[in-house]
Amino acid sequence: MTLSAAGLNYEQAHLVKMANQIAANVPNRAEVGEQVANHLRTFWTPEMRRDLQGIERDYPDDLVPDVHTALEILRRL
Repeated sequence: MTLSAAGLNYEQAHLVKMANQIAANVPNRAEVGEQVANHLRTFWTPEMRRDLQGIERDYPDDLVPDVHTALEILRRL
């Protein structure tokens, strides 16, 4: 992961780092996206999730694939 040099502010970069770390540290590697979605739904505020969705739209390369999967799952709920 490389953070977009010109785009992310500190708060956005921190959300990206946290989301990517959550995905990387899920102990059971089966259905990582579902587990990340559950974590974001349980522990993140709606504002944090909205901000992460905006980052996904504007800077998709900054998020690992499992975070993209998690956000897609959250959109379907």
